[in-house]
Amino acid sequence: MENRRLVEVSDHEVRIDFALGCKCRANVRLTSLSANTPIAFKVQTSSPQKFLVSPPTGLIPPLSSAAFQVILKPQSQPPAMFPRSPTDRFLIKTALAAEFSTQSTQPDSINSWFASRPTQDLKLKVVFVGPFLLRHAVAAGDVDAARNLIKRQKSVVAEMLPREAESLLGVASKSNEMVELLVEAGLKSEARAKIDKMSLEEETRWASKGWTGIHVAAAFDRTEELARLVKLLGSGPLDFRDNEGGRRCTWQAASNGDRPMAEMLIQMGADPTITLAIVAVHLLILLAIRDT
Repeated sequence: MENRRLVEVSDHEVRIDFALGCKCRANVRLTSLSANTPIAFKVQTSSPQKFLVSPPTGLIPPLSSAAFQVILKPQSQPPAMFPRSPTDRFLIKTALAAEFSTQSTQPDSINSWFASRPTQDLKLKVVFVGPFLLRHAVAAGDVDAARNLIKRQKSVVAEMLPREAESLLGVASKSNEMVELLVEAGLKSEARAKIDKMSLEEETRWASKGWTGIHVAAAFDRTEELARLVKLLGSGPLDFRDNEGGRRCTWQAASNGDRPMAEMLIQMGADPTITLAIVAVHLLILLAIRDT
């Protein structure tokens, strides 16, 4: 069989929007690249116990298109692996068919004709997607499966109804990584809107005080956040002063009596003098209380 491609396929994968207990369908379109001769095609599957193909054979007129439908029979369990199935595949056999008429040829005659013909073959893998499987992955805490599913079906999150999104976010709430994945993919819910609003209000309040992110991290003992900010911004912002008396982040830690945070700030390059002064004041107060 010559190497010149005979058809172009609409997708390199068969994407099945999976749901339990019902038939799931996917359409595949073949476009003829032959200018003068009809193209015969025949579709086979590695899993005939699971899939039907309609029609399994056909003819494509020159420079025209034809479609077939893949039908997944009702399943009682989710796929063992998804999104990509390791075992389910489809083979599309194609051949030039000058002897056939596109108007009168019967599928049975095409099927038997292929038995004695060299063919040009295309292989399609199967991918299972859809909101049911996304929820299944989220409930199982399988971040990799959820990420791969979203990668192959970008609309699966963004197109969810608010109630569905709210429910999915509730299922994902045990894993910050899963929540971040869903939100980055476009998940929208009333709960997420409230969180975003609260975050904005909090940022506005700190900005009015002249607090940087480092001030906030120091005041609330957020060591991981502090380390990330210093790595990103350098040590210079450690000595920035706020709008309330020109206080530095070391003042926040020391005035809270948070010695580990104060030591961490100094080790990162913050000016230690303000911290030592506050410690001295605290000692004087404690001595005065003891003497009364």
